[in-house]
Amino acid sequence: MTAALDTRLLAACRRALDESDARVADLAAAAGMSAGHFQRAFKQALGVTPGEFLRAGRLERFRAALGKTGSVTEAVHAAGFGSTSRAHQAAGEGLGMAPSRARQGGHGERIDYATSACRLGRVLVAATSRGLCAVLLGDDDLALEAELRARFPKAGLQRGGPAFRATLDRVAGLVDTPAAPPADLPLDIAGTAFQRRAWKALQQIPAGETVTYAELARRMGHPNAHRAAAAACGANPLAVVIPCHRVVRSDGELGGYRWGVERKRALLNDERSLVSVRSAC
Repeated sequence: MTAALDTRLLAACRRALDESDARVADLAAAAGMSAGHFQRAFKQALGVTPGEFLRAGRLERFRAALGKTGSVTEAVHAAGFGSTSRAHQAAGEGLGMAPSRARQGGHGERIDYATSACRLGRVLVAATSRGLCAVLLGDDDLALEAELRARFPKAGLQRGGPAFRATLDRVAGLVDTPAAPPADLPLDIAGTAFQRRAWKALQQIPAGETVTYAELARRMGHPNAHRAAAAACGANPLAVVIPCHRVVRSDGELGGYRWGVERKRALLNDERSLVSVRSAC
């Protein structure tokens, strides 16, 4: 990629982030490219299509607006969605809950959390009285805590005590040594009916194996919904516990991963190695 092309794509990204009503055609025109050339160059450079980038930006604006206003309608317009129905669809795919629940931001909930080192950096584990509500991977505890607060801005977050340490250790152990989550590890996650089906299907994929997004959709009984299946993977709030890292693209490439493609690669490589060792024993 030439420096001039890289500069034009960077400018397109900035415009997409700054202008809530930006369209792919607008970005292509501003970059001085045909729509087809722009689509291909953007995807090659960033790994996502311009449309996916715009939708992600609108979703983040929607999430932020919901935390500031008591009106879903106001948040819809602030984010640049053309209609309330589109905002509801996007929220269902990306926020893991309906806009009304997202607006509540965990109001009235008490959430215990703790962080720990793991082989992929740092892991944050959070739970309500009903079960795990977040398992996040990253490099910095403060950033992980900020992500948790952004997800549950109105919840009462507090550092878990000694009793919570056992939950943290169990989850961190799943990161370090791939295995099926214990049956007595309860989950408390909000999601659409489609997302719940996707997350349940993900939990049926054994360690060391992968499926494509299309295969995941077929297993869910929605063979034409591979894009929605991919969105459900992206909305998964429980890293490793719900193993969305075991879903890859149809061409064999890893595809995206909420916590970084290198972490996805490491998880899959270690799982395959562990399965090979167990098979040889």
